[in-house]
Amino acid sequence: MDEISRETLKKWGIALTKEQEAKLELFKAELLEKNSRFNLISQNDTGDLWPRHILDALAGVPLLSKLLKPGDSVADAGAGAGFPGIPLAVALETFGFDLWDSSLKRQQFLTWTAARLKLKNIRALHRRIGQSGTLEDGKYGAVVERAMGKLENILPQCLNMLKAGGIFLAWQSCGRAEDSPSIRKSLESHHSRAEETLEYRLPNEEKARFILVFRKN
Repeated sequence: MDEISRETLKKWGIALTKEQEAKLELFKAELLEKNSRFNLISQNDTGDLWPRHILDALAGVPLLSKLLKPGDSVADAGAGAGFPGIPLAVALETFGFDLWDSSLKRQQFLTWTAARLKLKNIRALHRRIGQSGTLEDGKYGAVVERAMGKLENILPQCLNMLKAGGIFLAWQSCGRAEDSPSIRKSLESHHSRAEETLEYRLPNEEKARFILVFRKN
């Protein structure tokens, strides 16, 4: 990890141990090595894994640390190449993470990577959210998602995965979600509300990014 990334994490109030840094570097190496086989990320992103993907995932650490209790379960609703779930699991060792993905190849990569990083707080599941019935309904203290698609399309399924009082963190490019009628309708039907928004910036980027937090009542 370079000094710019360290300074960014320090500014966010995140302190990684040397062991955690080493695990994230190993994650980066595994991802680059197996990308051609598993088609995990765009080739255009391979040179920017730390700022564009790993740091972006770690931006959720302060929110989860503040809003959850040790031992709570977290679902990454569409883990893909492991973002944000794997960096979060590395940084937040007292939480259990279920990494959901509809692709068997990606699930195999996530399982392999969790074993290589010796992450005992991760399970990789070959499942699609919204299609697993009682396996997902009301099971989690938190759900996270990054780059799954339009928020209005995934919000109902993600809220459905939460226990009462649970939180949903959505990585978004826009800081206001409640302006959308479809989002307001989903929140009402799932007895949920928009609770807070985290605004942050990645190194060498002028445009702000956002993590929207929703709470199930």
